[in-house]
Order: sequence, then C-alpha cells, then structure tokens
Amino acid sequence: MENIVLNGTWSLKGKSQCREPENIISIDAQVPGCVQLDLSKAGSLPEDLFMGQNILEAEKYEEYEWWYERKFIAPKQRRNVYLVFEGVDCLAEYFLNGVKLGESKNMLIAHEFRVDDALCDGENVLTVHLSSAMLSASKEDYPIRLLHSHNIDGCYLRKPPHSFGWDIMPRAVTAGIWRDVRLEVRDRIYFEQSFISTNNNNGTFFYVLKSDSFDFSRVEIELEGSCGDSKINARSGCKWKCGKLNFTVKDPKLWFPYGYGDANVYDCKARIYENGVLVHEDDISFGIRDVQLDRRDPDGSDKGQFRFLINGIEIMCKGSNWVPLDAFHCREAERYDRALDLVRDIGCNILRCWGGNVYEDHKFFDFCDRNGIMVWQDFAMACGLYPETDEFMQNMKDEVTAVIRKLRNHPSIVLWAGDNEVDACFPQYDPNANRITRQLISDCVRDNDLGRPYLPSSPYISETMYSRGVRSQVYGSILPEDHLWGPRDYFKSDFYKNNSAHFVSETGYHGCPSLESIKKFITPDRVWPYSNNSEWILHSSDQNGNDSRVMLMEKQVRQLFGNVPTDPEEYILASQISQAEAKKYFIERIRVGRPEKTGVIWWNLLDGWPQMSDAVVDYYFTKKIAYDYIKRSQAPFAVIADEISNWGFTLYACNDTLEEKRGSLTVKDAFTDQIIYKGDFTAAVNTGTPIAKLSAYYSEQKILIFEWEVGDKRGYNHYLCGYPPISLEMYKSVMKKYHF
Repeated sequence: MENIVLNGTWSLKGKSQCREPENIISIDAQVPGCVQLDLSKAGSLPEDLFMGQNILEAEKYEEYEWWYERKFIAPKQRRNVYLVFEGVDCLAEYFLNGVKLGESKNMLIAHEFRVDDALCDGENVLTVHLSSAMLSASKEDYPIRLLHSHNIDGCYLRKPPHSFGWDIMPRAVTAGIWRDVRLEVRDRIYFEQSFISTNNNNGTFFYVLKSDSFDFSRVEIELEGSCGDSKINARSGCKWKCGKLNFTVKDPKLWFPYGYGDANVYDCKARIYENGVLVHEDDISFGIRDVQLDRRDPDGSDKGQFRFLINGIEIMCKGSNWVPLDAFHCREAERYDRALDLVRDIGCNILRCWGGNVYEDHKFFDFCDRNGIMVWQDFAMACGLYPETDEFMQNMKDEVTAVIRKLRNHPSIVLWAGDNEVDACFPQYDPNANRITRQLISDCVRDNDLGRPYLPSSPYISETMYSRGVRSQVYGSILPEDHLWGPRDYFKSDFYKNNSAHFVSETGYHGCPSLESIKKFITPDRVWPYSNNSEWILHSSDQNGNDSRVMLMEKQVRQLFGNVPTDPEEYILASQISQAEAKKYFIERIRVGRPEKTGVIWWNLLDGWPQMSDAVVDYYFTKKIAYDYIKRSQAPFAVIADEISNWGFTLYACNDTLEEKRGSLTVKDAFTDQIIYKGDFTAAVNTGTPIAKLSAYYSEQKILIFEWEVGDKRGYNHYLCGYPPISLEMYKSVMKKYHF
C-alpha cells in the first residue's frame, strides 16, 4: 500500500452559523489541530488559552461553522484509493473537487471514503465543512429523562464528555481535524479485519478480506511470527472473503502484567498470496494470555468478589485512571512519551481509560502491551443519561464496533466497560433498563471479540443489587467494585477505612501544584491569595464560580496540620504532604487487605490542563510529593504498616510477585533514630505476609522508617503514626533528614 500524508497547513474559513457575521474569518490551520489553537495563533484568541480566564473567550466560537481546504496532487494509480480521516471534530461533510463524499457525526473514530472516481489529474481540492456542534445539539429533543444529565448539552454529540466542562477540565467545545489525514492506495486484496485468538499453544487467525473480486480460489493466507525463540508459521488456502487460519505455537510465552512475569508480545506478518505471489502484508502483534473477571454481588454471608485473574493468577492491581492528556486532543501525541514514561516509572500495572475521554491511539496500547500494563477501557460515556433514538443508537453501534475492531489485538486490554458512573448517578432510573450498555455494547463485544470480559458500568449496579435497593451507593460502599469519593474529609476517616469494596476503581485527594507551575497559568496579580479568587476557581476546575474545590484543598490542609499556612510556599508544601499521605494510605490499605481487597486505581497521574487537582504530576510535568510516595507504595514488593488497632499495628511484607522474598527489616523512629524492630522475614508469593506487631498509641505522633534488604536490593517506606493535627515543622524535619 502507498500512503500520501495530507497533514500540515490547510486554509480555514469560518463564520457564525446562527447570526449574520461581521466578517468571515480566514486564516491558516494546522492538521492535526483544532480551530481554537489556530485562532490563538492568528491572534483572534489569546496566545495562551490556559492562562488566567482566557479559556472562556473560546466559547464565543461555539456557534461557528468552518471550512478546511487544501490542494494535493493525486497518485498515478486511481484504483482502490481511500481518503482516511483518523479523527474529525465533530459534525462534518467531505468534498473532493466539489463532489460530496459523505458525512460523519463522531469525533471519536476514524472515517474513510473511497475516492477512485472523484480524483482528477493534476491538482485536487479537498474540503471539509464542520457545522456548529452546539447549534446542532440545540435542535434535538430533550425528554425529562435526559435533563438529569451532568452535561446535557453534549449528550447527543459523540465528543468526549469532558468537552462541555468537568471537575478536571475546562469547557472546550473544540472543532477541527484533530488526527491524521492521508490518502491510501490499497492493494487489490487486503485485510479489512484481522484478529488473533489464542488458547495456550493453539491459536486462530480470523480474517475478512476486502477485494473487488469474488474469486478467492487462488488465494492463500499466511501467518508468520515469533516472540524470542517461540515461533509461529501457518499457511492455508482461502475459500471465501471470510475465514480462519488455525496455528500452533511452539513453546508459547505467556503475557503477564508488570510484577508477575514478562509481558511477552508476538510480532507477526499476516500475508495474502495470489497464485503464489505475495500481494499484501500487514504487521500484527498479539499476546498469549487468559483474562478472567471474577465478579459476584455480596449476598448474606458472602461478601462478593471483584478481581482479575491473568493466566489463572489473581493480580493485585495498582494503577491510575488515565484522563485526557490535553483539553485540546490534537496536542496529545506530543505528550505521549513523557506521560507513558511516568506510568512505567511510578510502577503502575493497570490503567483505567476513563469514560470522559477520547479513545487512545495504538501508540498508547503498544506501550502497555510491552510493559505489562493492563488496560481497563471504558467506552466514552460518563455521568450522563444518553438518548436511545434510532440515530444515536446506530452512531453508538458504529463507534463501539470500530473501537473494538481497532484495539482487540492488544493483550493489555483486559476489560471493556460500558461507561463511567452512569449506573450510580441516577437513582431515579433502573440502570438495567439502559439499552446502550446492557444490550447494544454487550452485543458488539460478543460479536467482535473473544475471551475479554465486559462490565456494563463502573461501578456496576446489577439487577440483583438494584432489587435490594442499592441506588447511588457509588459513594457507599456495598458494591464489590466502587468509586470512593464521599465527603473527601480526613483520609483515614471511617468512610475510607471501613469501605467494603474489593476493588476501588476511583479514589483521590487534592494536592496543590508548585508555585512555579501556578505562575504559568495564574496572572501575576492573582497568584495569591487563593480565597475569593476567580482564576483559582476556574482552574479548580469550575465554570460556575463555585469555590468549593479550592476551599476543599484548604480544609484538607487544616484537617492534617490543624492550621493553614499563609505563606504560599508553606501552603503548597502542606497541601502536597496531605495529598501524598492520603494517596499512600489508599494504596496501602488495599495491599494489606488481601485477600478481600484486590485492586486500587487511584485518581490520577497527570493533569490535562493546568489546575488544582488530584493529579500527582501537573500539566507542566512537575511532580508533586505524592509521586514518590506512590512509587514506593505500589512497588511489586514493599513493607507496609496496617493501621493501629488493639494497642498496636501489624507490619506486612506485601509481595505482589510470583517469587518468594527473603530479607531483613529494620524499623526506627525518625526523630530519635531509635531502632524499634529488627528481624528477618519470608514473604509468601502474591500476598501480604504479617512480619510483626509493634505497639503504638493513637496519641503518639511520630514517623516510623522501614528499611529492608532482599538479596542485593534495598527499599524503604514510612508510616505516619497518631491522630492529627500533626506538626508541619516536625514533618518537614523528617522529610529533610530522609530526603522524602
């Protein structure tokens, strides 16, 4: 196949779609890109849309329609030529040399058009017309059921839900060609679909061919590949356009999550021969692994279950919710490398691709495949009730089918999930009557994938739980998998300490960005103080002038330290310590809670715009204190203290690997350097092993340091002992002494 890339500079024209414009905007545009960034570069919007309250100025262009245009020279070959748009935001019409090719109404998936007959010799003109998404949404019908939604103005539009404003994102209703555009001159026969399914050393290559011919009698299919010294080679004749090729794997190498073994990936060539001549070849990768979601509701004495088993082994899941890398998604590609390096460095073995986001591209999943990072993939719906009209349902079916077919060969994906919190947010309605998640997506998964579980919502309220009266217990918790937000008070409060969820798929705590970062997005005269500060409120993120999240951060500082520093550097330090201790607590409570506890996906690693948030790395890639705490707390092996109970606390050797660990441990008081405990330990595989119980009083405020050796590797952790308020000066002295 031959590709002609059509990225780069296009011409862009725009005007208001609902009022007579004073003038028509005419500027250059970048593809991939978005209108807002092009307007910013041209001077029609502020240069830095994330500074101060500049993002609000972009809202005046929500009613505009836009025309993208560029010229190109057609390829010499005019058969099997396709125009491919990987992402267009959002309501588009496509024209080539004045001939309409088609339309699209979904930003989240690719769209393509065969253009053999529309091409001409010499210069060709490609035009994409984008109509106003918000004007289109305003013409839809809104029954009462939809009026309960979080962001009702976006419920008919297939854009990421965060676009209309979220507590982690500004309102940014973008428009543009946000992913690659290219012409593809395709082979006469090629793979329209391909999927590899395996069961240990047996596998099947499923395929659907695309060809103008109906004669496949002389066609053969071959799959050849390897992972290290494990080989695959199979070839067979093709009877029709659809088929399967069975193969065996010599000495199969299994794919395991980080900490549990190697993330083995097979790299293959899938080939098509006609009359013995190679006519098409694709690269395809896959992993050999079995994934099971063991889930059941609590029932009487049975506390229920929610756990992942990979190759029959229970995995202690520790990782982050993956949220947008940028409010302007066209810029995400340039942030991938640094963001994914953070994922690997901090030690995640799972990422939950949150339902308020776009679907990430192959680069993200390739990284996860080869680094043993499991992916929980939500479909792009969040905190809203969605229409069930025939048109919307068809749009959703096309989207879900396209996403599954694009991504299903990635071994890192261990779960498809219908949406984020839709089951839990609307107690007025039985979530099991949701035709999108209970029927449409379920059918799409069944029809297009094998061996990968499906969860209708996160958290999921089954018919059984709904019949027992469980409604919005998302902040409860009596569900086997849950999101723990609740009052967001002291991080060791009863709400967090006593929750019964086996698997916590969202939980977080605020931490202020560094002063250096704040100065990059708050105007100089508004950097301090934070109270009654409209810019801090907007960057909290709140578009309605509500300062609750700004003041929540202050309350969390006061809760831990008893008072709130007035100096900005001291306040930021106190806030980051509060966040770090909270995130550490959330992770470690899950780890010492085995076997009942099975996983935690905390919120979240990295901001997608500059803000005061739960992220542990800010938009500018500056790490907060919590980053290093989390890195220690979720390492495959760590010594962790349970909470005080019955005049003391238990130390656990938490070993989330398949190798027994033997080592020595020293526990000392950080202030006095007094050694409190010293001894050897043996940590059983894939569990938490009690080492010792040490005496403690709730009234004692101290920091204990755990230092251990396992073979030639050393590690350390700490434990904050006693009830708040604690002394900030005391804490700072320990940080300095032990280089926290």
